[in-house]
Amino acid sequence: MIRFLLAILLSGVFAAETPAARIDSAIAAQQRGDLHGAAAVYRELLATNPRLTKARHLLGLCELQLGNINEGIRELEQVRKEDPRNRQAVYTLLSTSVAVSRLDEAGALIKIALASDATAEAKFMRGSYRMATGAYADAITELRAALRLNPKLPGLRSMLGVNLCFANRFDEAIPELEKALAENPNDGNAAAFLGWVYKDRDRGDDALPLLARTVAGRPEDVGALFLLAQLTHLRGDAAGATTMLERVATLSPSHRGAHVLLARLYQQQGRTADADREREIVARLNAEQQAAQPSGRR
Repeated sequence: MIRFLLAILLSGVFAAETPAARIDSAIAAQQRGDLHGAAAVYRELLATNPRLTKARHLLGLCELQLGNINEGIRELEQVRKEDPRNRQAVYTLLSTSVAVSRLDEAGALIKIALASDATAEAKFMRGSYRMATGAYADAITELRAALRLNPKLPGLRSMLGVNLCFANRFDEAIPELEKALAENPNDGNAAAFLGWVYKDRDRGDDALPLLARTVAGRPEDVGALFLLAQLTHLRGDAAGATTMLERVATLSPSHRGAHVLLARLYQQQGRTADADREREIVARLNAEQQAAQPSGRR
């Protein structure tokens, strides 16, 4: 009988697991990659207590990780309304909106939550938004101000270097991207853009390993793959360059540069039929481009 009562008491203890303990277990599941399991726990907790803001915040992050952008944004918007001081929710919302090109929403969020925020993080967020809208000079101003406040903010120096590239200020971009890579050798954006700038400056020996690293980490990065194919061709590896260019053409069938270079390489390799096919593709792309011009529609 004592054992029976003890079993009942112990089962009651475990059944009464606190929300905080359940959140901790869900976080562990989320970190292991069990996103569906973690999300289910967060939803159960919110069904019992809709004001459990921490669970809603984590659910929003889970939804974003699962690729459910609308659901994630909806949950994080609710978190922001419940806890206006939660800057992490605001930053995640803003960076997500920028990433999926929902720039009107991003701009409205900045006005509501970050317009007067003078922290490095807020300047970083505003800079990323300005970059997405093409206001590169304003973005650079914000990012440089953020860098002065917190030079160790992850991704900040890399984004500044990318902005400088977009603004065609390459002499300024190079040292920023080099520093970004020195601080974080795994920074894919810094490696990709620095490789591009090095190639543009005829620094092929410096560009090659950076572009190769970019393609290894981001095999569908058409821009880096095409640049790497060009460098590979210049170094005499026609077969390697051909393989890369075929991959570019598969990923981006309208990539004119890839078809032009493929036609040349096929011809050099005696693959006349393949070369003729590529030239036909180039002719078609040229005709489509000409037809799209205002004079072509008259």
